[in-house]
Amino acid sequence: MARKMTFDADDEEFFGKVGSFGVPKFDNEMHGGVPRGFTIVAFTETGSGSELFAKQFTSPAEESENTLYITTDEGEQEIARIFQKYGWPLDINVRTIGEEYNANVLERELLASRYRLEGFRLEDIQRLAQTRFVDDSSQDYLTEVTNEIMGLGPYFRAVLDNLDFFLQRNDKSRVLSMVRMLQAHAQMVRGILMISVSTDGLDSTVKQELSSIADMVLSFKVRTIGTDFENSMIVSKFRNAPENLKILVFRVTPDEGITPETVERIA
Repeated sequence: MARKMTFDADDEEFFGKVGSFGVPKFDNEMHGGVPRGFTIVAFTETGSGSELFAKQFTSPAEESENTLYITTDEGEQEIARIFQKYGWPLDINVRTIGEEYNANVLERELLASRYRLEGFRLEDIQRLAQTRFVDDSSQDYLTEVTNEIMGLGPYFRAVLDNLDFFLQRNDKSRVLSMVRMLQAHAQMVRGILMISVSTDGLDSTVKQELSSIADMVLSFKVRTIGTDFENSMIVSKFRNAPENLKILVFRVTPDEGITPETVERIA
């Protein structure tokens, strides 16, 4: 029998049925915002502005302790700089998987390569024993991240930017199983989850499966017009609300971050 959640009446009134995307004009276009319980999958192109949108998505931070931003590409300093630039809350939970991986795996692989080239010295052997090189290099980040998000309580807000890291290092079916579990958890506890993944080299069957799992599908694109660049968001799926399917051209402002300029309805 499926687990049933009970929600406090005061919480239901406070959080409401929808949450903000962190982009007021986008909220208006989506008839109020993102429904509680939704999982958003964002397919991204390089230079399309998706990484900024991912940060902006966490900015409403209804409860900072229940808001989580996980990145596989950026470091804490860069994230803090962007949040400070736009005045977004700095007390949310942040995890930088890329930095962890570099410290726990890549640096130690480099160290091991140097040992092989130069030969071991006594102090090297002692240092290797202290760092537990072999154990740490097998760290299962996929399981860790899954458990971390599933440990978030009702009405959580979370971003995983981006899925490429896991698709490159794990069996694809295992990654898709993770996304399915996270989608079910978000739905059960009325959380809001956004997962981004690059379209560069993305297997078509994986893209199709992710689109099927998602409650909402966004595509971030960039194109050149003369000497300028045009960035756009395409809403190609919005569960039970096909009237929300749109193409939105956006710009980035110093005060608001990402903000839509023009909107075109998808026929």
